[in-house]
Amino acid sequence: MRLVATLVGPAAGSLVDHSLIQSLSRCLMTHGAVLEAEDWLSEGEACDIFFNAQEIQTTKELLSTELLGTGIDFALQPPAGRRKNLLVADMESTIIPQEMIDELALRQGIGEEIAVITHKSMRGELNFEDSLRQRVALLKGVDETELAKLSGLMTLNPGADILVRTMKKHGAYTALVSGGFTYFTSQIRELCLFDEDRANTLLIEEGRLSGLVSEPILGREAKLEATLDLTQKLKIDLSNVCAIGDGANDLAMLSAVGMGIGYHGKPIVQETAAFLINHTDHQAALFYQGYRRDEFC
Repeated sequence: MRLVATLVGPAAGSLVDHSLIQSLSRCLMTHGAVLEAEDWLSEGEACDIFFNAQEIQTTKELLSTELLGTGIDFALQPPAGRRKNLLVADMESTIIPQEMIDELALRQGIGEEIAVITHKSMRGELNFEDSLRQRVALLKGVDETELAKLSGLMTLNPGADILVRTMKKHGAYTALVSGGFTYFTSQIRELCLFDEDRANTLLIEEGRLSGLVSEPILGREAKLEATLDLTQKLKIDLSNVCAIGDGANDLAMLSAVGMGIGYHGKPIVQETAAFLINHTDHQAALFYQGYRRDEFC
């Protein structure tokens, strides 16, 4: 089986150097791989190693062991079809570091109560749809102007805008699909230049949160359904999708697509996602697709 291993380290760290690549190459050969070539996507930052191996999972476990504790992310996959034509991204704790419902709760003095529910949901211990209903119910009566006050708190995780811009430049469609709220996703869509955003809608009555969210709730299965809908509209296969998320409600989406990436994910995502970014930023998703640094924008 022909494979490519992509090694990615922080741009400023030069962790991915020639000695590391040589060491990994020797290790692969020792375990029966037949090496073809190495290709530097960014000197000192990202490198592809092309080789033939008998079994992908065994090779992945080998690389995981060899890279443990190095601060380097890696992807292992067949080289054909690496570049994807659709990016589907979760927003909170993925594109942005914040969880906006938690931020709103903090301002209302119920932060700890809502955070407990959020964490249970993200770890897969509580149904996402029910957890969202519970959290929104606790916010009943909050003035809608509080939402505007939160907008300034939102920041992008490193490389998020570069990931979106670069994939769009090379012909991909980009969608923000979130279990959060349209009030916030619309702003991040504009900031990051996503082509569209899909999320939940907070219901407001007489200028205050009603404690309800519009149904049906966009959660774990709905994220997958949104991804399927987008592939049908674009007339592409799921294998041609890069999806990225951090929590349990992203798992169905991540598991269904050709490149499902867990971004600094919760434990259940670490255990399940085929691709991981744990040490670097969103630019790793571009290197995993074979983009070179000089193609980034």
